[in-house]
Amino acid sequence: MVEVRYEAVTKEYENGFTAVKSLNLDIKDGEFLVLLGPSGCGKSTTLRMLAGLEDVSSGSIFIGDAKVNDLPAGARGLGMVFQSYALYPHMTIAENLSFGLRMAKGDDRLRDEEIVKRVQETAKLMELEDQLDKKPKQLSGGQRQRVALGRALIRRPNVLLMDEPLSNLDAELRHQMREEIRRIHDTLGTTTVYVTHDQIEAMTLADRIVILDQGILQQHGAPLDVYNQPANDFVRGFLCKHIDEIVDTANNLFPKE
Repeated sequence: MVEVRYEAVTKEYENGFTAVKSLNLDIKDGEFLVLLGPSGCGKSTTLRMLAGLEDVSSGSIFIGDAKVNDLPAGARGLGMVFQSYALYPHMTIAENLSFGLRMAKGDDRLRDEEIVKRVQETAKLMELEDQLDKKPKQLSGGQRQRVALGRALIRRPNVLLMDEPLSNLDAELRHQMREEIRRIHDTLGTTTVYVTHDQIEAMTLADRIVILDQGILQQHGAPLDVYNQPANDFVRGFLCKHIDEIVDTANNLFPKE
């Protein structure tokens, strides 16, 4: 069981700007939780504090029963996927997937046979079995993003963190990758925290949406519950109105016969 818990977590920078204000949030084991909100709302900062890439000004973050405020990022058992693929261009796909495992030291270093096995298993999950000998430049954008996701998952993380991973893809690829990400989550059941500003992306991926504005949690709940019962004017304006406009546009473009 791997749950994540924020207890009164605040992030304040030296210039006095408060990015996250007294956040209380429980993330269930195996849940796909999406942090949603406009630019500057605190969603990426919330993710980065969990990742160990930002210090916590006050409050506590727990992964399972362990308080992780002072743990380095590498000791938190997390996998991370960001906007940039950050693949090594001179390495094959197999080498990119296994890089983190091969760099591990001491007791954390897996046997070579186990590393090869994990690469094969991950490539199958990512539908990359025929691409392992290629270099990143030979792959499509969607395939490269699958490599980045596979590189995070090959370490079998307790929690998977994803920060706007589809923002560099075109609309068709984003749609395809949303389906892939949800398929992989349903297969593995890894606790996942996903950051986006895209309302449609949040609605189609999430078990639960957390909506932030100016560093303050506005509402959380199942996507349709939040859509049908917005907690305040901000949620209604940011989420519901936007989606209604998209639906109206689609209906005008593709009218029912």
